[in-house]
Amino acid sequence: MPSATMDSHGINAVAAFGGFLEDLLSRAESVKRTASIEPPLDKSDFADLQGQLAKVLSSALSPVEDTADARKTQRFAVIETAVRDTFSNLIATISIDDPAFVTVWNLFDILSILSDSEQCDPALLLWLVEELLDSQTIAGCRKVFDFLESRRERITAKHFKQKQLVILRTCNELLRRLSRALDPAFCGRVFIFMFQSFPLGDKSSVNLRGEYHVENVTTFDREPLGGEGDAEKMDIDEDEMTRPRVAGPDSKKQAEKEEEKPLEPDTLYPIFWSLQESFNQPKRLFEPPQFAAFKVGLEATIATFRSIKPEQASRSREKMDRLVEENSRVSKRKPDDGNDELTSAFNPKYLTSRDLFKLEINDLAFRRNVLVQALIVMEFLLALSTKAKDKLSGIKAPNKSVTYSDQQLNEEDTDWVMGMKKTIAEYLKQGSEGPYFYRMVETVLSRDKNWVRWKIENCPSIELPFISPETFIEARNTANKLATTKRLRATPLGSLSLDFLDDNDEVAAMDRLKAKDRYELPDLSTLQKGIANDDFEIEMPANNETKAAAVEGKASKSWRALRIASRFKLAAFDKIESDDKIDAIFEDHAAEEPTESVEITNGDTVFPEDRRPTVIVDGAGLKPGLIAQLLAKHPGAFTKVPAHVIRTPEEGETNGKDFHFVNAQSFHMMRDGDQFLAFSEEELASQGISRRVVDSISESGKVPLLAIDRDFAQQVKDLGFSARFIFIQPPSPATLEAQLKENGLSDEQVQQALKTAVDSAEHAATPDFYDVVVESDFKALETAMFGSAADDIEVKSTEAAGGDDVAMEDAVSEAK
Repeated sequence: MPSATMDSHGINAVAAFGGFLEDLLSRAESVKRTASIEPPLDKSDFADLQGQLAKVLSSALSPVEDTADARKTQRFAVIETAVRDTFSNLIATISIDDPAFVTVWNLFDILSILSDSEQCDPALLLWLVEELLDSQTIAGCRKVFDFLESRRERITAKHFKQKQLVILRTCNELLRRLSRALDPAFCGRVFIFMFQSFPLGDKSSVNLRGEYHVENVTTFDREPLGGEGDAEKMDIDEDEMTRPRVAGPDSKKQAEKEEEKPLEPDTLYPIFWSLQESFNQPKRLFEPPQFAAFKVGLEATIATFRSIKPEQASRSREKMDRLVEENSRVSKRKPDDGNDELTSAFNPKYLTSRDLFKLEINDLAFRRNVLVQALIVMEFLLALSTKAKDKLSGIKAPNKSVTYSDQQLNEEDTDWVMGMKKTIAEYLKQGSEGPYFYRMVETVLSRDKNWVRWKIENCPSIELPFISPETFIEARNTANKLATTKRLRATPLGSLSLDFLDDNDEVAAMDRLKAKDRYELPDLSTLQKGIANDDFEIEMPANNETKAAAVEGKASKSWRALRIASRFKLAAFDKIESDDKIDAIFEDHAAEEPTESVEITNGDTVFPEDRRPTVIVDGAGLKPGLIAQLLAKHPGAFTKVPAHVIRTPEEGETNGKDFHFVNAQSFHMMRDGDQFLAFSEEELASQGISRRVVDSISESGKVPLLAIDRDFAQQVKDLGFSARFIFIQPPSPATLEAQLKENGLSDEQVQQALKTAVDSAEHAATPDFYDVVVESDFKALETAMFGSAADDIEVKSTEAAGGDDVAMEDAVSEAK
């Protein structure tokens, strides 16, 4: 680059604009008296900039054809030539660390103003920024990028189509110079800048070919460890680990064996670090030997992670912190090399020294980092399963670069992947903050699967279509009708008259204003009498005016009565069949105030003392009959919470009663909005429990019943949701097997159910998880729900009509 200002190239217009630009920079120095990037210069800082520019160029430009495009092209060329001369001189004579470099920032702001007013090429500013980045070190590029981030909204606001290719090229060139391992923070800033600049559905920065970052290679010592006398071995705490037998490549036999003992750190070291090769390039797993080695390595890793005790990890963490502190003290004594920013930067690249390995695996953050990588690979492998392939069969022209149509995971490997994913999930949930950490990871992976699906579909447009004129006119007319001023009532609904204030007797008027019936809630019996009088007037009106007044008066009194009754007689609302007949809330008015007793009754309905949502987990899988029996006997006290599922109703199913049937988009929006207490996204069986549905049932006065499995119950528990947890103990294996076969299940289904029952029984032994564990019997379940009040309920039920028993039997048989 030149070190001095270039001449006018023999063009008077270039010299004229160069002088005008120098004048603008001088004015900018008087306006902005700081040496920082902020604040930006604005158009208002230069009076009539466009007029001054036209005056300067009109006398200097040579005559051209009388066309707007020709004049515009000539003006753009003149301005670009003069600006490049000034820019080259500035960056050749001023260091970016010099306070005087603010002149370059001012020049960029001036170009941004000229670009917005279409006085110069819209991409000129970005061309100069690109050249500036090429001339700077990484430290200097950070400062240039500070300017870009601060002006991003202004740069992308106008003429983005002319700028987007330059922005993309500039960011990609900068990313090629950066190391994602040594400078991840700066790389992240560049990516975020691109994501914020380009529209959400733009394909410019999408990795459509599914290329992996294969340059990020993890190096480690592949040679086996020598004798015990190796010198310079780090003095670390020895764990009580025993060397296990080495697992073979047959994963099915391994699954049937007892859990493998943890490997010694020195033995695990090469096996563990070899996993990074599969994490770095998952397509290596398409080769059977590589996949077999990957399974063995991951199983050995998770077995070792499980063996680490919290106190052991704490000691190792303290020792690691002490070593890091000592190293930092040593580094501070070294002479300054002139690059403090790089020396103090955090390096996320793994430290693969054999001596550090034992300390690393005792670090919880390190273990989580590795297992999250493993979860990503599990999702990659599950995308190759038969069910996942079937879901993609409906895509007309899929992106073959990321579908791997020639690869498919067999059933045995799919089961292994599903089991390993579940094992990793259970491990990540451990600890006080484990459930929240795994929930965050699960949400991120779920969203990423949606982006992968979008990429497989060749990135279809995600923009909403434009609203048709007919739809807009209809919506506008509807809004106008709703916003039209309506005729005010002579006496607002439910208001009390203030006519007595016109009386001359001020004392009497004040006494009437202080009357209790003006500010206290009326008694329900008073409103009942008023509604009865209004009904009489409606049936036998004196004239049309009195009838209209009675209709309005009844509506006002009914609304007030419902508001008052909602405080303590909410269950009576279920008996209201019509808006005009609300007599149900006036029944048994003497018992309207609840007492602090074991049971709260309203008519024939009995409520448990604890009215929190109740989670019922049945280890035997026979809960539909028990839940149906409980709902049939206490219809006014409990309501079963229907799950949200991604499918259409089958014959006999009712939306909102059996399930909430939604499409995939609505389900994913609810999941991303954290509206589910628990959810699963298995192939063709996605379902979730909505928090809003549970809350709405509670607000209606009933007790929500969540009849879910133990995995869903674990998610609800992990969220800290206030609920009762009841476990129904399965019967003996022989009894359960006989019941299952009686229900018509196949031998394979019976064995699976027995295994589930055993696993659920082990889960029931978790301390402080379930509030109550009951036998698989309705009486035991009812006792758990109501406590000692269940005996009184049984007496009342025997005195009830036989029709209720028949209805209950029908409900139970239907559930079975």
